[in-house]
Amino acid sequence: MFLDEELAAIRKSKERLIMRTDLSRQVIRLEALALGARARRVLSASRLGFGLAGKALEFLRSRRKH
Repeated sequence: MFLDEELAAIRKSKERLIMRTDLSRQVIRLEALALGARARRVLSASRLGFGLAGKALEFLRSRRKH
């Protein structure tokens, strides 16, 4: 009886630990995906900014020549 209760408590504790570990793993995965998406947005915005700056420089060069 006592050992059965102890075994049941250990099983419940193990199940809780498994669920916590799984949730932590999922949260880490979601954070990594969010970080990747944020990095892609920053790179995309930077690329757009450099492209726009290049166009502005071309325009200014062409105006200076004329």
